[in-house]
Amino acid sequence: MAKDYYRILGVPLNASDDTVKKAYRKLAMKYHPDRNPGKEKAANERFKEINEAYGILGDPGKRKQYDRFGTVGDVGDIFGSNATRATFEDLMRDFGGSGLGFGFLDNIFGDSLRGRGYSFSFRNFGGPGGIRFKSAPGGRISLDEIFGRVQKAQDVQYELSITPKEASRGTTKRLTRNGRRLEVKIPPEVKTGALVKLRNACQITDGHPGDIVIRVRVK
Repeated sequence: MAKDYYRILGVPLNASDDTVKKAYRKLAMKYHPDRNPGKEKAANERFKEINEAYGILGDPGKRKQYDRFGTVGDVGDIFGSNATRATFEDLMRDFGGSGLGFGFLDNIFGDSLRGRGYSFSFRNFGGPGGIRFKSAPGGRISLDEIFGRVQKAQDVQYELSITPKEASRGTTKRLTRNGRRLEVKIPPEVKTGALVKLRNACQITDGHPGDIVIRVRVK
C-alpha cells in the first residue's frame, strides 16, 4: 500500500510548498537522534520516513505525480531536486546552530550517495556548506557541487493502435512499463499521428526524469 506522505508530515492535501517545508524542518529537528536519548533507533526510522515524505512533497514534479498516481519512482531522493536539496542544506545549518551532530545521516543517506560515486562521511561535516571527503582530508566541497548533477531527461515513445470508434469518442488505455501501470487518456476526435504525452512518467516507471510519449494510430 502506498504511503500517506501528507499524514507523515502532518499537513493537509492542499498545503502550500512553504507549509510542507516548515513541517519537514520542524519534524526533522524533533526527531534528531541527539534529541531522543535512549530512543535513537526509533528516531532514526522516523527521520528516514520524514525525509522520504519531503523528498516527494517538496519536489513539485514528484508531488504532482504522487497526487495523481499515489506513487512515484525514485522515493526518498532528497538530493535530486534543487528545492528539496536547498531545504536539506538549511536543515544542516539548523543542526549546526543547535549543536546537533550529523553522523547519523551516514546510515540514512550513505547507500544512496555511495551509489552516485561519492566517498565521504557526514561525520566529517565541517561547518555550513562543506563536507570533508575521506579521500581528501581537510578538503571541502559544497553540497551543491556534490548533489548538483541533474539526470538528463530521457523520453520513451510508444505507438498505440485504437479503433475509429475509440478515436471518435475518446478512450482510456492502460500502459504497463516495468511493472508500473499508467492510464493513457485519448481525447475525442483524435487522428493518426497525434501525440499524447505523459509528463515525467518515466520517474514512476524507470526512476529517472523523462516523458512517455504515445503516438496514436487509428486503424
